[in-house]
Amino acid sequence: MKALRWHARGDVRVDDVPMPHPGDHDVLLKVEYSGICGSEVHEYVAGPIFIPLEPHPLTGRCAPQILGHEFGGRVVSVGSAVLDLQAGDLITVDPIVACGVCNTCRRGRSNLCEKLAYYGAIGDGGHAEYAVVHAANAVKLPANIPTELVAFAEPAGVAFHAVNQAGVQPGSTVVVLGGGPIGQLVVQYARLAGAARVFLTEIAPARIACARSIGVVDEVFNPVETDVVAAVLDLTRGEGADHVIECSGGSRTGMLADTAAQAIELTRPEGVTAIVGTFAGVTEIHFNTVVIMERRIVGSWVWHSHSEYQRAMEMVILGKIQVRPLISRTVTIDRAVPDGIQELQFNKDSQMKILVDLR
Repeated sequence: MKALRWHARGDVRVDDVPMPHPGDHDVLLKVEYSGICGSEVHEYVAGPIFIPLEPHPLTGRCAPQILGHEFGGRVVSVGSAVLDLQAGDLITVDPIVACGVCNTCRRGRSNLCEKLAYYGAIGDGGHAEYAVVHAANAVKLPANIPTELVAFAEPAGVAFHAVNQAGVQPGSTVVVLGGGPIGQLVVQYARLAGAARVFLTEIAPARIACARSIGVVDEVFNPVETDVVAAVLDLTRGEGADHVIECSGGSRTGMLADTAAQAIELTRPEGVTAIVGTFAGVTEIHFNTVVIMERRIVGSWVWHSHSEYQRAMEMVILGKIQVRPLISRTVTIDRAVPDGIQELQFNKDSQMKILVDLR
């Protein structure tokens, strides 16, 4: 079968690999769609970042590695111990693989597992014609939904968890920094959580247009053209936002502020800043701005549990969260590098979510 594999920095290629076979507790699925994530661009340009070069202690996998952690498809066959899934079921995949026995796993925080693995990074993923996953990682979906939705459970889970980590409350004001796929989902989950006002910052015209077409945000601020802090303070009577969710991981560049520091500055006294983006460089923060105002900063890493992941996807299935406007193009697996990974590398601002069509 065809599979998109990471071999080394700058070396991602389509290989012919043997068909995988499910174990007793596994399912074999025919992948229908997989989403290309910005993290895969980072692995291509600067990896290995998460991909291990030696066998991982939990999965035993290392490079060369089948990429793809945003995927789903139809069940082909199931292992002998699998009772709740059968051939033909449509599933999406929770890509977290956790040990289940470490302290954080026992606290219900599988995303912080001491041996955390992830299908598509530390275990073969979904940029392939077929994939094997643990049945416990499968989320069964209604058979009649548009099948491209299977590729959105992972980013939806990230966005939903971010809103939960920020503690967004009904009637609150929320600012989201970064209008990529995660930021576009975060503004929707924030509104669904009851936020009275939702503002987004973004510099790319295509992403600004996407946010406005979805129609959830009250305003989009372009930080190249607008003093975002001054604008938000003006709209909040000088106080700041109740919750700020940073989704871009942007260090200070030219005219653009470091988004982590800016997020704290945008937050009112006793407000919450949730950091979702990952940063290539060090951020400088004067912690007096946190201490004196009793602001809170919280990290947000994927999702805490399988049930939180399922709840995020339920809202997509019910149509409460719009994902189809985020699809900027679909590509075949043979074109996944030039028209997918490299397209996001060189033309990120004109793209949102690129899907690999494996039907």
